Amino acid sequence: MPDVTSVGTHVPKKVLLLSVGTGEGHNSAARAIAEVLRARKIACEIVDSVSFLSDRAQKRAVRVYSRIIRHTPLLFGLGYAIGAAYDKLRLPSPIRWYHSRYADRLYRYIADGGFDCVICTHLFSMHTATAVRRAYLPDLPCYGVLTDYTAIPFYRGTDLDAYFVPDKRTRDMLTRKQIPSERILQSGIPVSPRFSSDMTRQQARALLGIDPDKKVVVIASGGAGCGKIRRLCKALAARTDERCAIYVFTGKNARLKSRVERAVGAHSSVTALAFTPDIPLYVKAADLAMTKPGGLSATEIAVSGTPMLLMRAIPGCETCNRRYFVRRNVAIYCNTHRKAVREALRFLRDGSMPFADAVACGAVCPDAASDIVDYVLGARRLPDAREDAQRQ
Repeated sequence: MPDVTSVGTHVPKKVLLLSVGTGEGHNSAARAIAEVLRARKIACEIVDSVSFLSDRAQKRAVRVYSRIIRHTPLLFGLGYAIGAAYDKLRLPSPIRWYHSRYADRLYRYIADGGFDCVICTHLFSMHTATAVRRAYLPDLPCYGVLTDYTAIPFYRGTDLDAYFVPDKRTRDMLTRKQIPSERILQSGIPVSPRFSSDMTRQQARALLGIDPDKKVVVIASGGAGCGKIRRLCKALAARTDERCAIYVFTGKNARLKSRVERAVGAHSSVTALAFTPDIPLYVKAADLAMTKPGGLSATEIAVSGTPMLLMRAIPGCETCNRRYFVRRNVAIYCNTHRKAVREALRFLRDGSMPFADAVACGAVCPDAASDIVDYVLGARRLPDAREDAQRQ
């Protein structure tokens, strides 16, 4: 555990966690923090902040994001590059303007609900919370949680009490975006405590009813179900037999689940799973986890100790996430589905990938959610408590 020192006397009684559904990682981070808050008997609620603009706007944001990352990921990379140019030239932020427009509605929700603390796990939410503080509640404690191993564009202009970041490099990036360094704390990315439990692989398999003698692979494509997952699953099904069990997390994407099932056939080693709360158990039960390099999903796997194979990254923040884990020898990266299939089969055959222990080398912090809650409840994790042992 990191060193902590006492800060302040305000202990929140009801916390509002603001996320946005553009990427399941933001929601997962909010749920991880909520899990710790509830264990400590602190009331909390998770809300999509864009829904305060309108339910239609919230659904449209999720739909547009999902379509872009599934079908035109290069467009996402282009948007990321344009955002970086805005930051570099210090142009007025369209993100700040757009997500400040509905601050009055968020304020009324906070006031009517009796919330006395706000934690944001998405940039959009941070801008809306900043607008609430500036216009209505200047003393409302507000915090931001970053869920990637980089600081994406448009953080400039946010004004929160503290920002929780995964590593020193991200901390330095935020300072260059005019965020005061004393407000930036290295906590790691928060994941559910269930990923870092002492449960063994065989215990997890027993709870899930998985044959203890099988080779088990889990595949996470992200909440939107992006990537050439169907082709990957079909190739793995064709080259594995009953001695292997492959579980594909298709999230809330019912269409992807149906397509995977049709592609692999009825008598396959591949099983498509809809959104399930048992993901930590499946990851613990696996010999190998394959995932796109989302900051949250990759951290969950790294914390669990399961060997990790990263698949093709979406240009932008996922590129930074991939570099973070590969350079620390915590994962391997395959930029095509063919290479991913080949490496997965090789690992299942001889288990020869020399992975480093992500927790032991300081790449991830299994207690990040607890450390964040400690700070919010009046205990502070020192900013330099966990130096990045392999700074880029």
